[in-house]
Amino acid sequence: MRRELVLAVAALLLAPACKRERSRSPEGAAGREAGSGAGPTGLQEPGSGADEYVLPYGERRVYAYADPGLAGEIDRLFLLLEDLRAESVEISARTHLPIGWTTLTFSVEGSHGERLIVHEPDYDANPEAQTRTDISVSLATLARQRRVLEEVGVAGEAIDFDEHVLAIAGAIDLDDVLLLRVASPGGRMTGWRLVPAAGIAEADELESLPVHEILLRRPALLDAMLLPSGYMVYYSGEAITAVVNERDELVWDGAGEARRDTRGLDDQLGRALEAAGQSDRAPPEPGDGALLPPLRGEE
Repeated sequence: MRRELVLAVAALLLAPACKRERSRSPEGAAGREAGSGAGPTGLQEPGSGADEYVLPYGERRVYAYADPGLAGEIDRLFLLLEDLRAESVEISARTHLPIGWTTLTFSVEGSHGERLIVHEPDYDANPEAQTRTDISVSLATLARQRRVLEEVGVAGEAIDFDEHVLAIAGAIDLDDVLLLRVASPGGRMTGWRLVPAAGIAEADELESLPVHEILLRRPALLDAMLLPSGYMVYYSGEAITAVVNERDELVWDGAGEARRDTRGLDDQLGRALEAAGQSDRAPPEPGDGALLPPLRGEE
């Protein structure tokens, strides 16, 4: 019998840390079977800066690879996996784990299927059809999003990396912009609207931008994208200048001390994007891959 598990975004975003094994990953180590010299065809291996993290999962082990500065995010991920382990949820190559804004998947490796390797969408290529084993971009973005939620003091509402933001054409390239979230109309829409802070002109046209394209073109905009419906976020360049809630109350002046505290997270995401080869690269065309379903386990 198959069972669908609905996982609240707060489970990963706000959970305390848990213990996990950690070892330095040699370059190209991820994605290989134990004792094997070659990885599976088509899987991107983590960069030389990635650390290896290991979590026992029944008779198998989960292996995750990420920037060493993201150890706290690995802790939260492993806490979530421990909950699934306690529920005897079977992880397979068909398992999809949506968390916050991204979706993690798994490959099963080893001569007896004893290695479960965590993957994220390949945000450097075709994220709707390809994955990679270095999950640093997913985790660094989650850390930045959690910081915004904590500063505002509100529970998050998840989005998917392959959902879309409705935008005024060209607004993403303007310094001063406004993000507004409304209830999602359905389909593959997040409910987010991106418009110039100066206002909308009658001649303006609309475009629909996938979240993963915004990640490549202006990743700071994702920081606010777990805020719930009714929130407005003002940006100047890469910085949040104000957050207004559904009651039109100013709940965060982003120019203050709280915003400066996120610089370390900015650096982590920058390193993750550079390790994935993102620097100064044009966004890819949306892929034809199937949409990722919710996490499913078999009993």
